[in-house]
Amino acid sequence: MLTTLEILIIIANIPLLVWHLLPVKRVPRFLDFMPLTSVIFLVIHLFIDNEPVRLRMIPLYIFTITMFLVTMSKIFNHNPNQPRRRAVTVIGRMFALFMLSICVLIPTVVLPLKPLPEPTGNFNVGTVVLDFTDENRVETFSKEEGKSRKIAVQFWYPSDKTDSKILYDISGAPISKSQKNYPVLIFSHGAFGMRMSNASTFRELASHGYIVTSIDHTYQAFYTAFEDGKGIPVNIDFLNTAIGVSRDGLPAEETFKITHDWLDLRTADIELVIDSLKSEEFGRSGEFLKGHMDLTKIGLFGHSLGGAASAQVSRERDDVKAAIIIDGTMIGDIIGLNRDKKEIITDKSFDKPLMLMYGSLFQEEEAKATSYLPNINAFNNSTNAAYSLCIKGSGHLNFTDLPRISPFLAGMLGVGSIDSFKCIKIVNDYTLNFFDKHIKGQSSPLLDGSASSNEIEFSKRVPNTVGKK
Repeated sequence: MLTTLEILIIIANIPLLVWHLLPVKRVPRFLDFMPLTSVIFLVIHLFIDNEPVRLRMIPLYIFTITMFLVTMSKIFNHNPNQPRRRAVTVIGRMFALFMLSICVLIPTVVLPLKPLPEPTGNFNVGTVVLDFTDENRVETFSKEEGKSRKIAVQFWYPSDKTDSKILYDISGAPISKSQKNYPVLIFSHGAFGMRMSNASTFRELASHGYIVTSIDHTYQAFYTAFEDGKGIPVNIDFLNTAIGVSRDGLPAEETFKITHDWLDLRTADIELVIDSLKSEEFGRSGEFLKGHMDLTKIGLFGHSLGGAASAQVSRERDDVKAAIIIDGTMIGDIIGLNRDKKEIITDKSFDKPLMLMYGSLFQEEEAKATSYLPNINAFNNSTNAAYSLCIKGSGHLNFTDLPRISPFLAGMLGVGSIDSFKCIKIVNDYTLNFFDKHIKGQSSPLLDGSASSNEIEFSKRVPNTVGKK
C-alpha cells in the first residue's frame, strides 16, 4: 500500500509531463512549480511517514529529484509558450511518463510489500549475517579453480524487549541473557530461493526463544549476499536445469542423478553450519553468540528442495531432533530406479519427529502416487510422532513470504487461491507449535487436537512406542 504522501508525490509529477501532450498553445505558470511541489511532498514524506526510506520507492525518489533538477530553471524563467521543437518535447515527455509508470508499478504491482504476520513472542529479534567456508569442499560452480565452498548464513535470535512492541531485524542487537542458551533451528530454502524467503517464520520463532539460522546455498540461491556486502547471483546452468527437472523434461536416470547431486550439496551445507556452530567458528561478527546455543536441541526445516535436505540430514545425524518438510519431496528416500525406470523408495523407518506440509496438489491422487509418495511412506513408517498438514487452496510459493512481498512474481511462479496472509500464518503457527512440542518439550493443543477444517487437512501418527511429552 502507498501512503498518502507517496500518492501525492506521484500526482504532482504528472501535470508537467501530460501538458505538453495536449493540443494547447499556452503553458500555465503553475506547471513550473509542480516538480518543486513533488519534492516538497517527498521531503515531508521522509520526515512524517513511519517507514520513509523504502527500497521499492527509491526509483520514484530518484525520478522526482531528477525532474526537479531538470526543470528548476523554469521557476525563475517562465515561458508561457509551448516549445518550438514540439516533436522532441513530446517524445521526451512520453519517455518520462513511461519511466514514471515503471516507478509506480514497482511499489504497487511488482513489490507492494503487503503486511506479514508480526512476531507474537516475548522477545525482540536481533539479526546478523555470518559466512562459513568449507575448506574440504571445492566450489564446483565457480570458474576459479580450487576455490573452497563458501555460504552465507543469517541468524535471527532473541533480544530483550525495551517496550511493549516487538521489534525485529535489529542488526547486531545484544542477545537476551534471560536464558542461558536457546535451541537452534536451521532453515534451507527452495531451489533458487533465498535465505529471506520465510523471514516472518524466522522472526516468529526467534521471538519465542529460538536461535534461527537460514542458509543462502551459494549459486543455488537466487542471490547470495555475504557478510562483507559482496554478492553472487544464481548460477544460470543450475537455473535452467532446475526448470527442466520441474517440467519433467529429462530422462529418469538424469533426473535422479541431478536431484541427488543437488541434495548432496545442500546436506553438506547444512552439516557445515552444524559443525561450525559446534566448534564455535563464528568469526568476530558472531562472537556474541558463543555460549548461547543449545546444540543438543537442533531442529531442521526447509522449503521444497530445502525440505528434502532437512529430512536427509535428520536421518543421518543424532544431534538433529526434529524436522519439517515444507511442500517438498523427500528426494533422499528415493534410493534408485528399477528396470522400468520407476523410483525405488526406502523402507527404512523415520525415527525423528516429523512434520510434512503440503499444498493443495496433495489432495490429488496422482500426486500422492508420484511426487509425494516418499513423504507418505516416511509418514506411514515413522517410529516417532509424524504430522501431515495440507493447506487447501495453496500453491508452492504460498509457503513462503513472497506472495506478500510480490504477488505479481509469486503468481508467475505458483500460488493458490488461499489468502496469502492466512496461509503463511498457518505455516508459522504449525512450525512454532511443532518445535515447541518436539524441541522444547512443551504441550501443544494445536498438534494434540484434531484440527482439520475448511482451510486445512490435518492428520497425525503417534506410534504407541512414543511417550507423551
